[in-house]
Amino acid sequence: MVAAFEALKGAYEVARHEDSADVDVYFEGAAQACSRLGAARHERVQQLEQGRERHAAAAR
Repeated sequence: MVAAFEALKGAYEVARHEDSADVDVYFEGAAQACSRLGAARHERVQQLEQGRERHAAAAR
């Protein structure tokens, strides 16, 4: 989320100071950063759940 926020801040600053800036590039970067963060979070949640399942199975 921090990366996406930084990309949006960058887009805002460029858009404020330059008429010819390609702001879409910054927004695409922000969208990609959000997507990567979401995928990483999903993967980590799955790892934690699998670890809990293994721990519970070992305790039986």
